[in-house]
Amino acid sequence: MAPRAKTKHRLVKLGYAFAIRPKCLSERYTLGRREAMSRSANGSLFPPTYRLVGVCLLVGILGGFAALIFDFLVELAQSQLLNGLAGYMPPPVGTLTATLPLTVDGSLWWIPVSTTLGGLIGGILVYRLAPEAEGHGTDAAVAAYHQKGGVVRRRVPPVKAVASAITIGSGGVAGREGPTAQIAVGLGAAAAEWLGFRGQERRIILLASMAGGLAAVFRAPLGMAIFAVEILYSDMVFESEALIYTVISAVTAYALHGFFVGWSPIFATPEGLAFHSPSSLVAYAVLGVLSGLLGAGLPTLFYGLRDLFRKLPLPSQFKPAVGGLGLGLIGMAFPPLLGTGYGWIEAALAEKLSLVTITLILLLKPPAMSLTIASGGSGGVFGPTIVAGGMLGALFGQLAGELFPFLELNVPSMVLVGMAATFAGAARTPISTLIMVAEMTGGYGLIVPSMLANILSFLIQRSVTAGARYPTLYVSQVHRREDSPVHKGVFVRRALRMIEDRQIDAADVSLPRLVSLLQYGEPVEVSMGGGMLVQVLVRPGSELAGTTVAESFAKLEDVTALALIRGPQMLVPRGPTVIKENDQLIAVASRPAYRRLQELADAARMPSADSEARRPPDQT
Repeated sequence: MAPRAKTKHRLVKLGYAFAIRPKCLSERYTLGRREAMSRSANGSLFPPTYRLVGVCLLVGILGGFAALIFDFLVELAQSQLLNGLAGYMPPPVGTLTATLPLTVDGSLWWIPVSTTLGGLIGGILVYRLAPEAEGHGTDAAVAAYHQKGGVVRRRVPPVKAVASAITIGSGGVAGREGPTAQIAVGLGAAAAEWLGFRGQERRIILLASMAGGLAAVFRAPLGMAIFAVEILYSDMVFESEALIYTVISAVTAYALHGFFVGWSPIFATPEGLAFHSPSSLVAYAVLGVLSGLLGAGLPTLFYGLRDLFRKLPLPSQFKPAVGGLGLGLIGMAFPPLLGTGYGWIEAALAEKLSLVTITLILLLKPPAMSLTIASGGSGGVFGPTIVAGGMLGALFGQLAGELFPFLELNVPSMVLVGMAATFAGAARTPISTLIMVAEMTGGYGLIVPSMLANILSFLIQRSVTAGARYPTLYVSQVHRREDSPVHKGVFVRRALRMIEDRQIDAADVSLPRLVSLLQYGEPVEVSMGGGMLVQVLVRPGSELAGTTVAESFAKLEDVTALALIRGPQMLVPRGPTVIKENDQLIAVASRPAYRRLQELADAARMPSADSEARRPPDQT
């Protein structure tokens, strides 16, 4: 094949990897840029930024009303099922002086009836009408951003609202965060479709919708605006260009929601909670480590139980009822387990709970959440997770205060920091969680110990779950921007612009440079020191085939792997990534390292020393 034909073949192959017509990419990009410049020059009355601002105001209003309606549905379902049928009234939220309901008004057997009925009704609604509404909705919203172009079916919001309200109202251990996010995202997606938005603008509207719904239901506008751009990635990466729009939507939804229900934070907290003792930072650091360990165990438990439920030989619509039955049987023995549990957080803040009660809630909340949601039920994971974290803080605060009185520990402060740190680790959202918990509790007096505990929890959780099948509570998260299908097309367009403008920045070696390599078919020099952007084909039987990136590149110096092109896909190579036959490996290497890389990719695998030792001696 001639060099020019090879180049064209490679470009076409890369284009199909991103589901783009490569022949038209450069032309389309140039025309789009000229049209944008023309519109700007003509002084358009409504440029794209201002149109998006207007739409974010709209989806903020939709998110505020969605939160109000969903709150009403949850209260209605709870009054009929958990309160009415089961006879159990959880402690209310918003007061530190509530009477704690440690008994049930009626027969305990009505508890499993309520939870099973809630799971049955919710399961039938979801799996008959909108299967994508099962589970915790925030993860579905993240998946819609990365994988579905911001598209959500119109039937999802009403199905999610009713099914989740029944699940939570029947005593299910689930939160309102996930359903509210998915409901608001569904409404925002419908608005974006009706107004004709596509592509990145539609995805920004999706994030703004999520921020609006969550800001309203948790009364935390700044924290949720940041959460919407942080939850997409499991590393410390943000979708920063969307933050302006998530803030606008969050402020709008919060103001609308507050107009109807008031402005007080969700949790009532004791007065005077603040950080005054530097020596107590040692205890907060230990709490951060413990929270990271708890956050590392939650995804494994949750998704492990989900996998078990998926193997049950039952129709999917009946599995949430099985989970509800298991939850109800546990709830018979320990009713404080039922529901989201925010009232018990306030009881811990008021120091009304015994160590036994605290320990039982801490140990039983995660499996109860898994029975409710991982079985296919509908609800969020934020609420139960921060309840477990708050109980961890209460338990640690009481024990450490008795053992080390000189640290002057305040138990309510430990409760709040434990709440933030546990979710920060489990969801890999340390920054937004820091702010949202402060807003939900009405004060920033504990911002310093929370910063320390959140970051330690994040680092410990990430280290412990490295290589785990389920590293976070949100399986639709990707590690970094380059791992998202959304941004791969952006990288290609930037590369085509570089080629078009004949500009190559020698200091910037990134994925867009791959197009230059594929276009010219020869190594591209990228630095004055002799570094090159190279491509090698992994031939069958070579030393690279069948090995991991970590194993192969441990043998090489001055080589950095950038990408693996495998059929129609482009993969970001990591340590455990297995290199397969016929993969195209893209790397940055020095000239000697490039020659060695070619040898490993081309040469037949040499017999190992072990196989030589096992070979029988020559009998001749």
